[in-house]
Amino acid sequence: MFCCCIFLAVSLLHSLCHFHVSGYDRSCTEYPVFTPSALIVKYGDPANVTCVVCQKDCRGDVFGLEKAVGEVTENGTTMFWTVDRLTEWGIFVMCYYNNDAGDQCTSTLDLTLYQPPESVSISFVNHTGMMFENQQYTLQCSVQNVAPVQNLTVTFYRGNTALGHQQSNSEHKKPVNETFTLNITPSREDDGAQYWCEAKLELGPAGPQRPLVVTSEKLPAIVHCESERKKKNRFTFTCVIFMAVYVM
Repeated sequence: MFCCCIFLAVSLLHSLCHFHVSGYDRSCTEYPVFTPSALIVKYGDPANVTCVVCQKDCRGDVFGLEKAVGEVTENGTTMFWTVDRLTEWGIFVMCYYNNDAGDQCTSTLDLTLYQPPESVSISFVNHTGMMFENQQYTLQCSVQNVAPVQNLTVTFYRGNTALGHQQSNSEHKKPVNETFTLNITPSREDDGAQYWCEAKLELGPAGPQRPLVVTSEKLPAIVHCESERKKKNRFTFTCVIFMAVYVM
């Protein structure tokens, strides 16, 4: 009796999941088609998409479009979804119909809601004031209020030279603040160099035509070398690097 209850519960759960989640079903000869197939929308912007539910296989009258926000209008088996201002994170839009076999054939819209970085700043971790040559320091690039963070690439620069690229392992869909770090070892050749970082939100061919890039202020490095007379008229040089903040 206990085993039967478990079997019924699992069967019911499977049926509910099948109703809401797109998947392959051998009895489905076709699936709903979204136009465009992928939708990338900036937070707060309007959005719209068309779904042709079916062309040949939908002989019944059970079909539609499921959504969390927005309005749906229809013309036969063509569904139109519109929203004036998209501000809900993590939503889905799904088209479906039931075929003659009683199975539901579904497609879910590839929908991405994004927020460009609000600000980007650069600083040193646990350090202020002068720096010494050949010692290691850590640069920190802080990116504020960006989504989806997994599409973000941060690049550290010294002048026009890229020092390294980094990406986040976070899977948050909502805007987050993210910090990236890079170790550097300055030398006397860094005199006059400027450290800065760039945050780029890359959303693919369906995203904005212009890259979403925000840069930090620049940190100029000034190197001073002072000589100290030693025995036998030898000289040693101690290089001290001063960092100042220059706002673009």
